[in-house]
Amino acid sequence: MPGKKRLRMRGVKHSTKRLEDELLERSRALSDDPGLLRPQCAGGCRKCVFDKPFKAIDSLQKIKNNPDALIKEASKFGGDDLVRAYAGTVSLAAAGSVPILGTASLGGEKVSYAVRGTVGADKLIGCQYYTDPKIRILLYNQMIKKHKLHLYSFGDEIVCSDDPNMPEDYLYDTFWETPYEFPDDGLTCGHDTSAVLELRIKSLDQCIRICENCARDVSTVQYIISRLSAVDPMDDIEVRVRHKFHSEGEKDYVEVKDDLLKRYMSGELKDNTLISTVKRTKLGDLKEADTATYIIGTRNYGSDLDAFMKDITGEGSEVETIRKFLSSNNRAVVVKTGRSSEVLSVLWENDWRELIVTHTDRETLAKVGDVSKGQPINILNMAHDIFVSADVVASLPEFKRPGPITAIADSLAKAAKVGGLPMLTKTAERTGMKDSRSRSVTASFLKAMGATEMPMKLSKDEAEFADYLVPFAKNVIAASGEKYREDMNTLLTAASSGEKV
Repeated sequence: MPGKKRLRMRGVKHSTKRLEDELLERSRALSDDPGLLRPQCAGGCRKCVFDKPFKAIDSLQKIKNNPDALIKEASKFGGDDLVRAYAGTVSLAAAGSVPILGTASLGGEKVSYAVRGTVGADKLIGCQYYTDPKIRILLYNQMIKKHKLHLYSFGDEIVCSDDPNMPEDYLYDTFWETPYEFPDDGLTCGHDTSAVLELRIKSLDQCIRICENCARDVSTVQYIISRLSAVDPMDDIEVRVRHKFHSEGEKDYVEVKDDLLKRYMSGELKDNTLISTVKRTKLGDLKEADTATYIIGTRNYGSDLDAFMKDITGEGSEVETIRKFLSSNNRAVVVKTGRSSEVLSVLWENDWRELIVTHTDRETLAKVGDVSKGQPINILNMAHDIFVSADVVASLPEFKRPGPITAIADSLAKAAKVGGLPMLTKTAERTGMKDSRSRSVTASFLKAMGATEMPMKLSKDEAEFADYLVPFAKNVIAASGEKYREDMNTLLTAASSGEKV
C-alpha cells in the first residue's frame, strides 16, 4: 500500500433539507441493491451468519414500494434487527419523504436520522449511514459480538472474518487518519531513538513504528480500532514500547497490557505519554538494579565497560577516574553523549565521595568537605590540586585566619610551587579578583612564573603595580619553612594590604 495517495476527510454540516435529500438518496440505493449492506467474507465459517437475515431482506423486495408494509416489518417484535433496520430505512424511499428526524450523539457529534418502526436507533443510524465507514459499524456490532466475529469497515468495503484477519487496506486507511505522515506513506518513521512505540498487527505481520521524537499527542491504537468490531478489538494487535533501558540479557521491549493498555485505548495516555511513561519506569528499574549497564544515546553497551569507555571523551585523568570507579562499582550509566563531564554528573549525586577518593585519596576527601552540590569537574580539579599540594603544604607554615590578600597570595604561591604556571593559572581563574589590589597581586604571581597573558583585564596602574610586586612574588614562590612566612609578610607590606601573618 505505500505509494497510494492518502485522503483526509473533514466533517460537513448540512441543512435539514439537504440531509433529508441525502437520507432519501441512500434509502433508494439500498432499496435497489440490499447487497450494499452485506459484508464480504474473509474467513472460514462453515455457515455464514448473514445468510438468514439477507434472505429475509431479499424477501422484502416484493413490498419495497409499500411504506406501510415496510414499517410493519420494521416494527415486528423479536424480529432480526438487521432486517428491521433495513425495512425502516427503505420505507423512506417508498414514502418519498422523511417524516420524523431524531438526533443522536456519536463521539461528541450530533447525527440526525429518520425514526422508523421500533428498531434501535443505533441500528437505524448504522443502516441509514451505510456509506460512512465508522457509523455503519453500529448496524453490525451486536451480531458480530454475539457470534465472535471480526468486522473491518473501510472505504466502500465491509469485511467479515471468523478469526482476526485485518485487510491491509483497512490498516492503511485507519493509520492515514492519524496526524503522522511518514516516508512513502509508510507505517514507520524510520528513526532509531532510545524508545520506539510499536503496534504490530499479527494477522498481517505488519508493524507501525513511531519513535519518541515523532510521537504525537494522539492514541494511534484508537484510530486502528475505530472501524473494527469484535469482542476484543485488541486480540490482533500487540502494543510494545521498544527501548534501550535494559540490562544485558533482558528484553529490549515492554508489552503494553492490562491497566496501561486500557489507559492507552481510552486516550488517557497518548503515543508520546505512553513512551515517556515506559521510559521513566524502565530507567528507574535500571538504576535500582544492582547491575552494570552502560548506555550512550541509542547504543546499549550492556556490561561491556571497555567498549563503553572507548567512546568516552574528556581529560585523561577524568576518564581514568570513571574507569576505575565503574570497575569496582556496578552502576547504570545512561547519558546522551560520551562526554566525561556528563558521565560524572550522572554519578555525582550518589557517588561523589567515592569519585573524589578514586580521583585522589580519603585524606583529600576529608579536606574538601561537603561538595555534593558543586560541579563535578571543578570539584575533582580542586581535589586534585589539594592532593598534589599536600607535601608542599605540609612543609610550609599554616596561616591562621588569613586576610583576603593573604589567602589569595598563599593559594597562588602554593599552586606555583606544586604545578608551575598551568596550575597557577587555574588557581588564578578560581581566585576572586574583585578589587584592584587582588588583581595586581594575582598578576604579579603570573608574571613571576613567566605568563605573558592575563586571565583578567588590568588598568595601566594595576599593571604597573603588578610589575612592582613581581620580585616579592618570586621570593614567596621560592621560599620554604619560616622563610616563607617572612617573604609573605614582605609581599603583604609591599602590596599595602595592611595584613600580616
